[in-house]
Amino acid sequence: MQTSVPSCNDTNVSEHFKPHPWLKSAHLQTLWSRISRYQPRAKFDIEILPTPDGDELDLAWLKGAKTQADAPIVVIFHGLEGSAKSAYADQLAITSVEQGADAVVMQFRTCSGRLNKTPVAYHSGAYEDPLHTLQHIADKYPNRPIHAAGFSLGANMLVNLLGRVENPPIQRAVAVCPPLDLASSSLRMNKGFSRVYRNHLLNSLKQKTYQKLELGIFSDVLDLNPRKLLTCKDFPQFDDCVTAPLHGFQGANEYYEKCSGKQYLRNITTPTLVIHAQDDPLMSQEVIPSSEDLSPQVHYEMHRHGGHVGFITQHEGAAKPWLPGRIMRWFGSEIKAR
Repeated sequence: MQTSVPSCNDTNVSEHFKPHPWLKSAHLQTLWSRISRYQPRAKFDIEILPTPDGDELDLAWLKGAKTQADAPIVVIFHGLEGSAKSAYADQLAITSVEQGADAVVMQFRTCSGRLNKTPVAYHSGAYEDPLHTLQHIADKYPNRPIHAAGFSLGANMLVNLLGRVENPPIQRAVAVCPPLDLASSSLRMNKGFSRVYRNHLLNSLKQKTYQKLELGIFSDVLDLNPRKLLTCKDFPQFDDCVTAPLHGFQGANEYYEKCSGKQYLRNITTPTLVIHAQDDPLMSQEVIPSSEDLSPQVHYEMHRHGGHVGFITQHEGAAKPWLPGRIMRWFGSEIKAR
């Protein structure tokens, strides 16, 4: 992603990310959790939350043994085909508890290890399930501040929620590597090594879609068969064939147009940090907001390195994730004051 927007060397970026000297490559940053064979450490408790349409969400909670009754809750929204087991979600949940908060990962439908009951799944602009989750938490814990962090798809979704919902129950928010222009991001993944990421994610989505086809879950709502599904070779094709019609859009173009988060940044009234990496292999320069796109409550950081939801730095000679600390420092004034 080549751009002249503010980088980590500019004075208006409040924190500078310095990559591990051996991990400056965008792909090493992006793939480090897999290369290092990261094993999730959080021992989550699962809460099953019914949805208004008769489905269920699996909320993965991590609570501290001595968390104060008025301590903040950090709500985490993972990326495409992620889960509570994703390294970034696991690391942020653990860091949240270490700093005195509780954490919960809202796992999107089909992402918790089981298929959901209804035809609909999730997409980059579907904020209804997250809003339902946030309202549930706010009702259950009325005296506790709620912070939210989204990653990749979950970050774009969070921007949609913050910019389209009046007075969301969130005190502070962070959006990490959001694909704020969905059309350009979907095409960027057709280039070079990024096709490896595309194929991995697309195969996972197609497998789940095939399973739901076999169970007859789509029978009344989607004109789809296994042969047609196999012809979907990239995200524009899959979104045109599955995502868009399944969620009420005329096609992929309408889905991308209505759900790209960049257009909603100017409406955000919640203090929000947006983090991008200039070398993100899944993004193009179209995702970068202009100063006119940003509301006064949005703080934007563009760093030279970091890859896609990577941001691996060095600490005492070892590779260490930088994002959990950065996110918690953004939330920190609320947490440390309690």
